[in-house]
Amino acid sequence: MRKDYKTVNDIQLGEKKDYLLKISRRKELKELIFDCLTNKQFELLLSDEKINKLFYIDALKPLYKATDYDSLEYHLIMMNSLFKYQSYIDLKKQLLEKICKKAITINEYCVLRQLIDYQAISFEDLISKLHNYYEVEYEECARICLLEDHYHLAYLYLKKLEDCQDEYLLDLLCSFSFYDYASLMRHYAKNKRGYQLAPTH
Repeated sequence: MRKDYKTVNDIQLGEKKDYLLKISRRKELKELIFDCLTNKQFELLLSDEKINKLFYIDALKPLYKATDYDSLEYHLIMMNSLFKYQSYIDLKKQLLEKICKKAITINEYCVLRQLIDYQAISFEDLISKLHNYYEVEYEECARICLLEDHYHLAYLYLKKLEDCQDEYLLDLLCSFSFYDYASLMRHYAKNKRGYQLAPTH
């Protein structure tokens, strides 16, 4: 099940160590990682420019080899937590441009959110841009909003639909706000009645 941005980026020391052990082929670096028992020791090790650079080079290989969005998202999450190189920032910009040229669904969005600087754009502005500029459909915008716990925004996007056939999506909204769900059901029922033809005599 997909998790919100805050949750997926709450990375614990053990996860960072496992990631670096997995990507590194250098025995000496693996030993240094094994010796880190606290966050402070880990941060001190990664603050060494030479060591950090070696890990960064190792991290680029699996990132380039990623063949699906889940794998790409995972590597970006881990790399975002560990590396600040300009070359990495440039790489993320290139990825952002490539993904935005495709149809954007929730799978693409989960990668996009790792490429975006949320200090420069709010979630509301981002979702508006996805809809208006990249033509992401109302229903998909609603899914993204619910993923990030913005259920009032999800409600607004769903209300723009004449009807919604995705019961799972509506159940998700109901789990956040029964009031918004009930309001939406009344809205859809009203729209359906408006389309009914009067009987002929």
